[in-house]
Amino acid sequence: MSDTCILCLESSEPLTEEHIFPEAAGGSISKYLLCKTCNNKLGHWVDAPYVDQKLIQLARAAYKVQGKTGKIPQPFSDTYTIDDSEYELKIKLDSNFAPRVVPQAPRVWITESGEIGLSLSRDARDMKEIPKVIRTTLSRFFKSEEGMQLGWSEEEKERAIQRSVEGAKKVRPKSEQIQSSLGGSWMIDLKALFVEHVKVIYEICCFEFGNDFRDSASGQRLRTFLLARCTDVPEPWEWLEVAKYLNVAPQLPPGLDGFVKHLTNNNQQTYHVAVVTPTGVVCSMLGMGAVFHTKDLEGISAASDVAKVYLSSINGGKSGIFTLGELLGHANEF
Repeated sequence: MSDTCILCLESSEPLTEEHIFPEAAGGSISKYLLCKTCNNKLGHWVDAPYVDQKLIQLARAAYKVQGKTGKIPQPFSDTYTIDDSEYELKIKLDSNFAPRVVPQAPRVWITESGEIGLSLSRDARDMKEIPKVIRTTLSRFFKSEEGMQLGWSEEEKERAIQRSVEGAKKVRPKSEQIQSSLGGSWMIDLKALFVEHVKVIYEICCFEFGNDFRDSASGQRLRTFLLARCTDVPEPWEWLEVAKYLNVAPQLPPGLDGFVKHLTNNNQQTYHVAVVTPTGVVCSMLGMGAVFHTKDLEGISAASDVAKVYLSSINGGKSGIFTLGELLGHANEF
């Protein structure tokens, strides 16, 4: 492997550490393949869209996989409406999946008796904030056109604020078991998953087979495709058409899927796996796979009959680069 970046093919910048499988998705295998600029490009336009997929976030949440900021994603971060309560409430699940009431904008009105009416909703754990919210809300109301029409003195305004605060302190927090199911829908960006698999396949082939692969027709097609993705407004492309052009099948056939299950002891949802052979790469990331096949490897001296397996567990299992024989001989150690 040369000191030239495999993406831009320039050598003016030193190579930086690149995680073959995204680090934010639990990938632990890294190589020096990219200059800093290209490393950032792939991180921004390829890795980030992949990691942002709800399916990946769910795996990270389930196995406590932290991102570079140290945070674990919350895939159920949408706002949900509870309709079967006495009041319609909107809730969100916190980082521990516990429901919290979403604060609603306070409502202020003038009663028939000329008093101030005020309603607001807060989670019971945020009760200490209510006096401040009331004071801020009513202070703004008194400055509004409707509030100024009351003609109240500053003392009268302050008494109204104090009455509201004291009244709120007497309200008992309401706790009830939520009986409603939380419904929603997720969109899966199959293109984002596909592009990530292409990136992994290209990087592994470049590392294993060197510049001979990088400069081959197959290598140039993969590289050109990845470069075209690294822009804010990429050209439209058809997923299946591009898959055929790149010789990257966007799913594993049953036989190869069973092979990956065997390699991971039926835990493929917790592993990133890439099996490298002299004819291509089988790639499975958290149970979703792709297969790359090319004849260009036949004439590359670096290709051999020894298959290698890149294995990266997201929950403390076996990780590293192995020959297929090594891995099969220790399959019970997962």
